[in-house]
Amino acid sequence: MEVFLHHVPADLNRHGFKRELQPFMKTLRIQDFICEKPRKKPFGTITFLHVDDAERFLQAHGEKPNPLGGFKSNLKLMGVSVCCKSSRYPPKPFALRTLEHEAQERAKGHRERPEESVVFGMQQYSCGRCDFVGEQLTYNPEVQWSARGTIKFKTRSMIVHVIPDCRIRIPLSTIVSLIYSTDGTLTVTLSDVPFFFKVIGTSYNSLGIESSRVRLSNLGNGHDQIVGQCLVYQFKVSVVDFRANIEKLKDWEITIYRYNLTTARPLLCSQAVSVEFHKLLSELAECTRNRSVPFGILFQLQALAQNAYLHPTTSRKLAEGLRKRFAEDKAAGRDPITVDGMRKLFNMIGWPFPGDDPQVYEVDFLVATLEANHREIQDGFAYREGLHENTVNMTKVHRVNVTPTRITLHGPEMEPQNRILRKFPNHHEYFIRVQFCDENGGDLLFNANVDYKDIFGRFKDIMTRGIQIAGRTYNFLGFSHSSLRSRAFSSPFVDDNGHMQTYFSIVSAIGKFSHITSPARCAARIGQAFTETPFMVPLEKHGVLVSTIPDLTSPDGSRVFSDGVGAISREVVASIWADIPLKKGNPTCFQIRLGGAKGMLAADSRLRTAVIQIRPSMIKFDSEDMKNLEICNMASRPYPMVLNRQVIKILEDMGASKDWFFQMQNEELTRLQSITVSTDKTARFLKDKSVAECIGLYRLYRQCYWTRLNYKKDGFLRAIVEAVVLRELRLLKHKARIPVKKGMTLYGVIDETGFLQEGEVYVTFDRMEGRYAAHPGPGHILVTRSPALHCGDIQRAQNVIPPEDHPLRYHRNCIVFSQKGSRDLPSKLSGGDLDGDLYHVIWDPELESVETFAPADYPRPTSIDIGRDVRVDDMAAFFVEFMRSDILGMIAIRHMVMADQAASGTRDTSCRLLAGLHSKAVDFSKTGIPVNMEDMPRVNRYRPDFLAPGPQTRLYNKSKIGLEQHVSHANYDDDDDDADVEEPYRYYKSEKILGKLYRAIDEQSIWRKHVLSESETDEEFFWNSVIDDCLRRCKSLPRTPREEHLDEAKRIRAAYDDAIISAMDTYSDHPTKPISELEVVIGSIINRRGVQTRRQRDRSNKLHEEFDRIATWITSIMRRQEIEDPDPNGLELSLACLYHGIQGSDSGHRKEVYGELKSFRVVAACALLAELDHRDKADPKNCFTM
Repeated sequence: MEVFLHHVPADLNRHGFKRELQPFMKTLRIQDFICEKPRKKPFGTITFLHVDDAERFLQAHGEKPNPLGGFKSNLKLMGVSVCCKSSRYPPKPFALRTLEHEAQERAKGHRERPEESVVFGMQQYSCGRCDFVGEQLTYNPEVQWSARGTIKFKTRSMIVHVIPDCRIRIPLSTIVSLIYSTDGTLTVTLSDVPFFFKVIGTSYNSLGIESSRVRLSNLGNGHDQIVGQCLVYQFKVSVVDFRANIEKLKDWEITIYRYNLTTARPLLCSQAVSVEFHKLLSELAECTRNRSVPFGILFQLQALAQNAYLHPTTSRKLAEGLRKRFAEDKAAGRDPITVDGMRKLFNMIGWPFPGDDPQVYEVDFLVATLEANHREIQDGFAYREGLHENTVNMTKVHRVNVTPTRITLHGPEMEPQNRILRKFPNHHEYFIRVQFCDENGGDLLFNANVDYKDIFGRFKDIMTRGIQIAGRTYNFLGFSHSSLRSRAFSSPFVDDNGHMQTYFSIVSAIGKFSHITSPARCAARIGQAFTETPFMVPLEKHGVLVSTIPDLTSPDGSRVFSDGVGAISREVVASIWADIPLKKGNPTCFQIRLGGAKGMLAADSRLRTAVIQIRPSMIKFDSEDMKNLEICNMASRPYPMVLNRQVIKILEDMGASKDWFFQMQNEELTRLQSITVSTDKTARFLKDKSVAECIGLYRLYRQCYWTRLNYKKDGFLRAIVEAVVLRELRLLKHKARIPVKKGMTLYGVIDETGFLQEGEVYVTFDRMEGRYAAHPGPGHILVTRSPALHCGDIQRAQNVIPPEDHPLRYHRNCIVFSQKGSRDLPSKLSGGDLDGDLYHVIWDPELESVETFAPADYPRPTSIDIGRDVRVDDMAAFFVEFMRSDILGMIAIRHMVMADQAASGTRDTSCRLLAGLHSKAVDFSKTGIPVNMEDMPRVNRYRPDFLAPGPQTRLYNKSKIGLEQHVSHANYDDDDDDADVEEPYRYYKSEKILGKLYRAIDEQSIWRKHVLSESETDEEFFWNSVIDDCLRRCKSLPRTPREEHLDEAKRIRAAYDDAIISAMDTYSDHPTKPISELEVVIGSIINRRGVQTRRQRDRSNKLHEEFDRIATWITSIMRRQEIEDPDPNGLELSLACLYHGIQGSDSGHRKEVYGELKSFRVVAACALLAELDHRDKADPKNCFTM
């Protein structure tokens, strides 16, 4: 039942409306209700789940007849008389379904989020640093504000309301420590800069009055000069209830100290941070000019201060000391301190806390630490060179993060080469990778409650003005289109030929762009040179001829069937095979960049010479830089087909049986539940998922199976399995990633021969026994691609098998499309083409009878044309507009909601409109034309339950996995203190297939019963047993390794641990909080709230490759494959590494931050097993197999 309220204060927002009503509901013991209050309107509604609740509310507070005529109020909100009566309209269906769902969740025992809060009255506050002055830890305020307000500790955030219109939000996860003193002082040390807002449209209050917020980059009063370097905030608060509030906070997950912190008087702070930081920059610039210190070292010195690790004074004195040291080393012919030694310093510097040794923050101690790092690195140089040296495919590049408040410096980090970096192999330090992100390292997400105009203005200013690093100015250069938020900046330099290289000369060498008058399209074309291309083949060396052939089109010429794909001869394919790693196999399709051309090259066995044939549809601009074929990706293996929520919804609308979905989901659930039952299944699962494939991790589990050793005795090996199983389980439940056995995901190419007729395709892939289903035979199949939003984005095709000797049979791991017909099939699948798109293929006979719908046909998009040559500031303006207006994700989610709520699903008019807007949003990065929010169909604020966030994943002691108790989200919208975060939604029980599949998986039950192991660990017993088993396998191995092998193992471990820690820092979303060692080894970032974000998925792919690179090199060292040695046998060294790995890692600050590193012994054990397998084959007499 719905109740209508009028004469409600118009400025009251929905949060405040509910808060004002809550006491009346509590008195009447009413739980199930929803409040609605339109913005700036004097009325609202209450929807009650139960009619009797509504009637009791009206009986108590409904309007009463007035003897003088009309009605009188029986309810007051904020002192205003409000009239209540039964609504003329029925309650909204989805509001009732939401209330029903929440009541059911409550009945199941799912707890609601506790609405705890601790509130202090604030009298004044300041921002500064904590540093030691002598033996005394002292707080040095840099900026002070005499402003009153409140400090409220909530479940997720510490909220500071400052009278009249300022607001500071500090996520609790960023509070490193809280120091309090009994005089009412709270000093908070943070890992990140807080979020700052200006409240518009109302005076300060906590009553839920309607307002909007403007995101700020600083709080004024000189705060902008120190906001990035001063992460300590001190608040003077009221002593009323002070002790009681502190006692409450001690039960929270906050590190709290009681300490009488000395506060320096501001006038006596002669070493003001901003003044000292500019002195540091001048010192570093001077070192750059006279080349007294290498730029890589200067970059680290600036980062130490700019990232708030050291006071700028300390960093400047360290720079002065290193300048002298470099001069002395040069005169004496000694090896100087390296960048790697400097980078190790970062993870040895802690936050100044009470009880710390003040000496560890002094320059002399830091220099001594650097020297110790240098000795360790030099001692193990042979073991490190393969980890840090540039190669033809990988190189080191510095990275810079630009946030709403500050600029932080990171790296250098290994990343794949691109065309520009290959062109200047000796000048990579003049290029930086710049990431624009929020304070926590994530994307700046669209939020209707917050105005980001000041932040985007700051971003644009930085893009046009440049970034200052050690005397160099880095200006915008370009970007890779696959990662619009990551840009390349460069500083002018003189190349190896004595030519000055600037933005103009570098871009001119890429190609000709003067004819492109669209900023978005020009930036995209220049960006082709910045695409990561891990592999490169020099064409002249292999005598390859590049020619142009015409595109294949429809009879009327309106459709380009060969859009984005060319041909390559077998001879050139063989040259590529010779230049790529063996593990890549023998692919026949390659995603490439060649001069101004981009797209796919597919092998054509009819070509008889070393030739590459490109088409006009591949050529995006004219370029003379045609020396190298750069390879972005290749069809080296097929990708298993997994469904997603969009494809499932369309298939449901096409008439697919719900039993088909449940059968596949149940099969995957059964498999996941059985993985931990048998160690043999565990080993197969890890191999199938390519977990630590580079070291053959599955071998260690298989060895445990053969020897009946319980791997769960080792906490780290147990955590690997639990983490990967949980990842797959959560993808299954929260993303509906259901594997399709009779399906595959493949690159698309064109039939050059004309064999295939209209509507026909040829599907081919490498079959691996036990992993993929048999090839589809001749007959009907379904083809689609992601993203799929339009109901016609899944189409039927006829699979045809060419004769055995036909040229098409040479193809591998691809789907070949026909060149015949009035319209090409790829364009029917959400506007696909053949320049590198992946296509999903399903040949399950259960889907034989489904109905297909007419495909979408959107007009070819046009670009914004400014009518003149594009300048750098034009592209900067486009990038800012892109960040401001990129709502691709919002459209996709709204489409899912409306498809669930509409009776006709994806066929609904609103869903078709959203599919068109999604297509337009995809093209935004090339056209510069954003989606107009006014064109978006409106949606209610109720969402299907399958979109609800799940229980949080927790990592304990950096490696133990935990899944928190499920929390109901019924009350998430009550917390107006976090209203700058995207507004939470209410969830209803979806009766469509996605809702049913979602509810069929009880992740908590599966986690507890089938995945989580509660057995006690005994790591010493486990690893001694592994060693004993290996000794039994090889009689020549000594039980105790020789001393020289143990010394060598120590140096190998130091190199490995440093590389792992570097990866933990590099691949974290967060600028100061590393990911865990566990995440590095499994090659996947664990999202605490459920499934990964887009950025985390991208980082996980690179993380997987980085661990592969690190572990492959270290394993080759252990097995004596990379070091010249009279005894190439790596058995003894691998055993010594295992012995050393069993010992604990070093203590100190590094261990506190990164935890005890445990993966070295796992790598060593796998190397030892690989050596034993090799010895078994080479010399069966000496060894025997268990």
